[in-house]
Formats: sequence, structure tokens, C-alpha cells
Amino acid sequence: MTNILEAIFNISQLEELTVKDIAFGNNRATSVGDGLESFIKDAFTNTFNELDKKVRINKYKDAFSYQGSSRTPPDLMLKGGDAIEVKKTESITTELQLNSSHPKSKLLSTSSLINKHCISCEEWTEKDFIYAIGHIPKGSKILSSLWFIDGSIYAADEDVYLSLKETMTDNIEATPNIDFSPTNEIGRVNFVDPLKITNLRIRGMWLLQPPYKVFDYVHGYDSDKKFQCITILPLTKYNSFPKESKDKLETIDSILLTDIEVQDPNNPMNMINCKLIKYVI
Repeated sequence: MTNILEAIFNISQLEELTVKDIAFGNNRATSVGDGLESFIKDAFTNTFNELDKKVRINKYKDAFSYQGSSRTPPDLMLKGGDAIEVKKTESITTELQLNSSHPKSKLLSTSSLINKHCISCEEWTEKDFIYAIGHIPKGSKILSSLWFIDGSIYAADEDVYLSLKETMTDNIEATPNIDFSPTNEIGRVNFVDPLKITNLRIRGMWLLQPPYKVFDYVHGYDSDKKFQCITILPLTKYNSFPKESKDKLETIDSILLTDIEVQDPNNPMNMINCKLIKYVI
């Protein structure tokens, strides 16, 4: 079974790490965003150099239970493993656009934001949530950095975000003389004009600070390097991976593993023991 450590190892074994040659080769990518998602899938399945489309599809099928769309999270789910949300940025300091989907520390099968296919793709109730963030500078197809960040150290508990939405919905609903309908977003106001032909859809646009800023006190990013893969995981999660996967990383000189502490998203006065994994070329 594949996992995030196997993905990091597979990336470290590439002879030429350029997006053009790997993620965008063989006309497999129709856009930069699609190319990054293909790169992530290839990283977890070690199919960077697989030219046979049927073989590649079968390996994807063996590794992943679900692949979503840009409208509903997550983008990918590992069978028996993590949910993965892939985000592309043109600037390493740019906020991540999550649209109507609030930040997630975990993915819950009870979430109203996921579809029935995601819920039924395998037996599951909760999955760890990984943000895979690729930095591809504007006008370029070169992957400058790739970040794997565990949601439990990146986002607060779900009720933090849901309570804000509920408060906003309640306040709008309490406004006199409007016809309000609750939705999965913030809500909808009906019949705004005298002819009753105009409705107002109210949706959120969640923005999340990039890991470059959030974890600037631990990641040690070096802008002079050609490529950096930076991963931050809770130490408990790192220790839960198979010994074989950990041994692969711990024996490679170009991969640096460091024990660090990061602030708890629910209480910044608490610190969470984590593992920082860096592959730099």
C-alpha cells in the first residue's frame, strides 16, 4: 500500500525533476493544474516513466479509491489511506483559494460538501487530510517546490469554520422582509426585486495562507535551490507508517528528516511534535 513517504521517495529518485519532462510529458496534461494532479498521482504510484496508459490507469486504480473534480473536495483518496487536496500557486506567498470548502483538519464521511461517490468509494468514516501544494511560477511549467502538509497541523477543528457560517446564515435569515433559503454555502435570498425575478446566491470564498508563511519558523525554505519537496507531518503519523517506508527515506543522504514543533491550530499556545522531511536539489 502506498503512502506519502513512498511518494517522497519516488520523487527523490527522479533523474530530471522538471514539470515539463515528467508531469507534462507525453501530452498527458491539458493544463498546469491537471499536470500537477497527474504529478501527484505518479508520485504515489511510481508511474513517472510509465508510457502505457492502460498500465498507468490500473496502477492508479490499485492505489486510489476516489478521484474528484475541482468543484468538490478531495481531489484524491488513497485506498485505506489519506485524502489529498491538490493546490497550485504561481507565487509561493499567494493565499490558497479553497472556494466554498473551508480548511480541513480531517475529512469526514458526514460532510455535506462531499458527494455520494466519495462517500461510497470504500468503507470509511474519517480520513487524514493532506494538502499537496505545488509552486509553479507564473509563465513557467517548472515545478519550483512541492509541499505536503497534514491538515491536522494546518487547519482548526471543523466546528470553528461551521460555527462562523451558521452565525452568518442566522444573521441574514433574521433580516426583516427577505425570503431566505439555507444552502450548503451561506444561503440564498429569493425575490429581491418587485417582479420577484432576481435571487441572490451567497457563497463563501475561503482563503488559506500558504505553508511558506504559516510554517516560516520551521521549514527553512531556500529560494536559491532548484527544487524543494517539503513535508510536515505530526510525529505520531510519521511513526505510524511501515518501517520499510521510513527506512527508504532515512537512508537517502539528500533527504533530511528533522524533529520539530509546530503550533496547534486550535490553541497556538500548545505545540505539536512533528517530523519535517525535506528533499532539496
